[in-house]
Amino acid sequence: MTDMDPGIDVETDPKAARMPEVLRLASALAEQMLASQIMGRSISSEQLTALVSAARLLQDNDVPWPPLVQEVVQELAERMDAAAPKA
Repeated sequence: MTDMDPGIDVETDPKAARMPEVLRLASALAEQMLASQIMGRSISSEQLTALVSAARLLQDNDVPWPPLVQEVVQELAERMDAAAPKA
C-alpha cells in the first residue's frame, strides 16, 4: 500500500506506483507555469499539453489533483474561454 491512497496497492498495480511521481512532476510544472504567468512570460503549448495530460492521468486513476495543479488548470481554462470567439 502507499501513503497516497490506502486503496491503491503499488505491488499489484504498477501504474499506481508511478502516481506519486506524476503528482510531483505535475506540481513542479504547475509551479513553473504560475511563475511564468507572474513574470508575464508566455506558457508554451508543450507545457500546457503536459500539464493537461498529467491532470487527466491523475483523474483517470482517481488521484486528486494537487491544489496548485487545480489552480493553474482552472486559470488556464478561464483564459482560454475568455479568448475564444463568442458565437
